[in-house]
Amino acid sequence: MLGFLKPGTSQTGWTLFQWLFLIAAFLAAMVTFVAVSELDPIEPVSRDVQAMIIANTLIISILALIIVQRYRASRTLEKGAEGNRLARRFLLLFSLSAVIPALVVSVFLWAAISRGFDTWFGTRIVTLVEQTAAVARQNVEEYSDVLEEDTRLMATDVNNALEGLNEDPERFSSYLGIQAYVRNMPAAYVIDREGDPLAVGENTSGEGYFRRPTSQMFQDAERGEVILSLQEADGFATSLISLDGREDTFLYLAKPLDRDAFARLRRAEQALEEYRIAGELSTRSQTLFVVAYGQIVALVLLMAIRLALEAASRITGPIGRLANAAQSVRDGNLDIRVPLPRSKDEVRTLTRSFNVMTEQLGAQRSALISAREDAEDRRLFLETLLEEVSAGVIRIDESFRVTLANPSAEKLLDAEPPVEGRHLSVVAPAFLPYVEEAMASGQPIDASLDLRTAGGARHFRLKAARDTTGGLVLTFDDATRLVTAQRQLAWRDVARRIAHEIRNPLTPIQLSAERLRRRYTKYIPEDDQVFEKCTDTILRQVNDIGRMVEEFSGFARMPKPTLNSFDLAKLIDETGFAQQVVSPDIEVDIHHARKPLIIAADERLLGQAIGNIVKNAAEAIERLTDVEEKQGTIEIRTEEAEDSIAIVIEDNGPGFPEEARERLLEPYVTTREKGTGLGLAIVNRIIVDHGGSIQLQGREGSRNGARVRIMLPKQADLEELEDDAESTEVLS
Repeated sequence: MLGFLKPGTSQTGWTLFQWLFLIAAFLAAMVTFVAVSELDPIEPVSRDVQAMIIANTLIISILALIIVQRYRASRTLEKGAEGNRLARRFLLLFSLSAVIPALVVSVFLWAAISRGFDTWFGTRIVTLVEQTAAVARQNVEEYSDVLEEDTRLMATDVNNALEGLNEDPERFSSYLGIQAYVRNMPAAYVIDREGDPLAVGENTSGEGYFRRPTSQMFQDAERGEVILSLQEADGFATSLISLDGREDTFLYLAKPLDRDAFARLRRAEQALEEYRIAGELSTRSQTLFVVAYGQIVALVLLMAIRLALEAASRITGPIGRLANAAQSVRDGNLDIRVPLPRSKDEVRTLTRSFNVMTEQLGAQRSALISAREDAEDRRLFLETLLEEVSAGVIRIDESFRVTLANPSAEKLLDAEPPVEGRHLSVVAPAFLPYVEEAMASGQPIDASLDLRTAGGARHFRLKAARDTTGGLVLTFDDATRLVTAQRQLAWRDVARRIAHEIRNPLTPIQLSAERLRRRYTKYIPEDDQVFEKCTDTILRQVNDIGRMVEEFSGFARMPKPTLNSFDLAKLIDETGFAQQVVSPDIEVDIHHARKPLIIAADERLLGQAIGNIVKNAAEAIERLTDVEEKQGTIEIRTEEAEDSIAIVIEDNGPGFPEEARERLLEPYVTTREKGTGLGLAIVNRIIVDHGGSIQLQGREGSRNGARVRIMLPKQADLEELEDDAESTEVLS
């Protein structure tokens, strides 16, 4: 489209053409400005002046296109780059140097023009004309206000006497005429919704004042408004208002107009309109003057821009190349080099320094990349180590807020991820005393503590040490299984020694008591039962001690499980049936997820464990039913997952004590008077040897009773369990 504006083969000729065209346009604008300056502010603008302004606008537009094309051709940076800012500053400075003086001159020029136009359109004249119209308008408004007020007052009086319209219409019409006469009104009418008069009160001069209202006037009056209508041609005004005393009934009044007041209002408004039209003509003249002056300012601005382009093309070229190269360096290209300019000046020195700098930066970047790759490898190694290690690792800052936590820490603490940013008192409140001690002393700590989580009580080994940033690094691990295994080994050794020490004297005691009974019974009088009771007591206590010794021996000689596949549901059914036979007063309910439930485990040991739990439940219910008469129930149900089976045993007995619930799985801990504390310990050992877990809980809701939940893997890894047992023995 602008191909005719592109420079030809001769750059010098094209530049000369631009300057000649610019000077010609400037002269044309000056001629137009002189012509506009001689215009009369009241008379219409001639078409010749308008044509000159349009022609100048076209010339300026063409010149602007030429300069824009020249600017595009002279840009030293490619499209999309940041651009030659120095060249833009040249353009800005030259433009401001041209525009600011023009704006200053325009201010004084506009003041002179405005003063000249104020001679014809002064503020005092405008104010006088507007005040005359305002006075006439105020008289008409006062007339309307008086008519509206009289209408409302008369409507109130008519509403009070509206019953007379039906009783005595002639008398009511006379009353209506009196009301109109009192208020200097020639006529008053009571009409219906269709505009038909129901009562007419006309004075001697009141004939011919009724004009049927429109439907819109009736609608407006029904909303409680007073509807005024000026019948200027007839010389009177009417008002319409709705009467509240009767539905669809209206009061219609007529009052003569002050025709002189309305005539004065019309003349004042006509004079004001004529003066406003004259003001618009003067504004048009001023606008043309401003347009002509603006064209001159635009030409001056275009000349300044053309000069700025010429200066920028000669001065900012080398600097533009440096800026472009710096942009590339910022984007990461350190291999770029800028050609040295021919002139031996500061720009050449700057270019040489830039090339040396980029060369040094390239070498340093290569070294940094190599160092960063090494650091990244170490970081990935540490991240992998933290993610895979089973121990929990937490880093906290000086304000005890967590800044780093591995997945094992979140899992061990049952914390909802992410824990970063949260206070240690929220994530692990039990750690806080130890951490405060380490933070205050500056020395590492090594502590053991018990922590209650959603999975039950856990024993943790905690270590804390300061890092280089002033915070602390905490490492902790769940040592519950290790501590439990160590306790089991210790108690098994104790049980073995107790069984050995007690079993040796039991047999001689029992034999001696039996020989005493056989030998001396015949010498004891028949009525003396003391000897018989003493020997029975000795034998009974020996049997009880023997049973305890057998339990000690069984706990000490706990065999390793032999894994075989069998139906766990069938084993549970048999255990429940056996308990039902032993305790017929207790109802045993069994619910299975499905049948059969195949599991790889030691059937005898699992049967012993489940039977022990069911027997304990029955005994607890029997102790409770001796005091409270209620039906005892034991519920056994199974829940199957993808790789595990859960056995849940619930009863409605007294339940487990809250304070010692977790310790009931340890040896020699019992709540029964004659209990050995080995039953649940043996059960726990059997379940742990199968790679499972057991939890002692209370029944859900507000129901009393105990709840035992056993989790067993469908396929236990016996080799892994043996390795755990061996490592536990070594640690012990």
